[in-house]
Amino acid sequence: MQQETIENILSGDLDAYEAVVRQYQGMLLGYAANRLLDIDAAQEVVQLTFIRAYEQLNEYQPEREFGVWLCVICKHFILTELERQRRESRNLDKFSYALRLRVGEQMAGACDDGQRELLSAMRECVKTLQSQAALAVRLRYEERQSCRSIAESLDRTVTWVTSTLSRSRRALRACIESRLGEEGTT
Repeated sequence: MQQETIENILSGDLDAYEAVVRQYQGMLLGYAANRLLDIDAAQEVVQLTFIRAYEQLNEYQPEREFGVWLCVICKHFILTELERQRRESRNLDKFSYALRLRVGEQMAGACDDGQRELLSAMRECVKTLQSQAALAVRLRYEERQSCRSIAESLDRTVTWVTSTLSRSRRALRACIESRLGEEGTT
């Protein structure tokens, strides 16, 4: 950007800055959208970038490429947005898990004695599974994840997930039947 344009903008010529925005907006939007994958968030980041650039225009060094300077500013907003999205996702996951637990407990409270015994036996039997198998069972049946998603989460193959779930179901069935049989004889 030419020094004359910078001086015009710094002296309050908003039309000059509007021309700069029009010139670089497409490039910045592409840059942000490529990293954020959410067009609304990308547009917000671009808008914030132009606001910050306007506020800090007196710090711009003319020997630097103006588009690169804008991208550096935009990158900071992108990183902030990505961190916000990660926090939001973690919070939603925690809320969703807590809600499922609460609903499960309420449903368990509404069960008859036979269903309550079965639920109790199932919880105890899941605890006997190896940690990776128990996690696969929880992800599949509590969180309703696909086998492919579980495989990616656990860094395993889909075949490993399906065979582990199959073995776990057999082990759980035997364990639950054993526990219910023990309770019936006591």
